[in-house]
Amino acid sequence: MERWWPDGTERGGVLWKGITTIVLTGCVLGVLQNALVRRGDPKSGLAWRYEPPSIDSLESVAVAAQASGKPSASPAPAAPAASAAPAAAPDMNDPLGLGAASADNFDVPDVPRPLQIQMVRVKQFFDAKAATIVDAREATDYAEGHIPGAINLPYDQVVTDPARLDAFDPKGKPIIVYCGGGTCELSMNLGFALVSAGKKKVLVFMGGWPEWSASGYPIAKGPTPDGA
Repeated sequence: MERWWPDGTERGGVLWKGITTIVLTGCVLGVLQNALVRRGDPKSGLAWRYEPPSIDSLESVAVAAQASGKPSASPAPAAPAASAAPAAAPDMNDPLGLGAASADNFDVPDVPRPLQIQMVRVKQFFDAKAATIVDAREATDYAEGHIPGAINLPYDQVVTDPARLDAFDPKGKPIIVYCGGGTCELSMNLGFALVSAGKKKVLVFMGGWPEWSASGYPIAKGPTPDGA
């Protein structure tokens, strides 16, 4: 239906057609430009669909540190050659020796981003009480079941009350964050928020609560204890 101006002309209809054409042309040009930008560099431009942030694994960072010649922990003094014991054959399933618990095994690189951590490492930290574990799920989910000793710090509450991040004290330990598994968006988002708040050595347990609870490892129920 044409929109007529009082003088009987069709300028009103022409005006709206012109606006519509400009808007559609702008959308098409924007899509084409974004496609060209992403073709040159997939990390640039806007993603066509939501993609959860990806983070490096603790193991990959350890490999990079070894390749660069930077030790992740202070090496022990070398024993005299005459008394040196024969070197044990390397475990081909664990070439970095990450599966053997030791004091150095809990050394976490101090990088300005969260790192992925898998079940075997989480259990080692848990057994040695070598990390502060944080549950990023809602309080009701946490109360129904959580990793023993984990502190409930729901990401949704942190967004509206950033002071909770400033008040959070990991007691000088690495921080392991987990949530309901899957893409681990809550725990990854909380991990980045913790780093932005100045917290160090933040690890994200990708398997989350589903993997832990299915493993037969200890679980606890109820709210976070007062003062935790």
